[in-house]
Amino acid sequence: MELFRLRRKAIPMLVVVLIIALGVMNSIAQEKKKVSDTTYWFATKTEAIKVNEKKNHIIQISESKGINVGRKELAICRNIYDLVKGNGTLRGYTTLMGLDGKVTRNLKQEGKVITFLSAEGKPIMTGEGTWAVVPDNTWVSSVGGSGTWKLKMVSDGIFIMDWEGELVE
Repeated sequence: MELFRLRRKAIPMLVVVLIIALGVMNSIAQEKKKVSDTTYWFATKTEAIKVNEKKNHIIQISESKGINVGRKELAICRNIYDLVKGNGTLRGYTTLMGLDGKVTRNLKQEGKVITFLSAEGKPIMTGEGTWAVVPDNTWVSSVGGSGTWKLKMVSDGIFIMDWEGELVE
């Protein structure tokens, strides 16, 4: 009878120890991988709302589509800009997909925007900021990660962005 009680207590304890050990081993197996790429963006939708016309203050909502050249990923980016005379902040989300259109991960980004005039007098927008993977257990390819990005407008509605960071795969 004493042996039965011991087994009844030992087996659940052993199960708990195994669950903890496997969880630790799984987190150790997740490897941080340095990544970087260049993304070409094309603005597909833009809507600006005037907040204060005298100060040239607007809120802008935009959607852009692009491609990560090295990783061969398609991307859709949706941002909200809060700009005064072309300078301010942006916040948004990017959905990355394989060439088959299957979502590989979602990112959340934020940053600063600076606009200046080119030698020809045309506005050139630049920006820089951070990105982070939005965790979701349904995406297999990436479970975490973060990094930085820098963006420059090369023509009206066309942008080049260089980014880098780490992904946990």
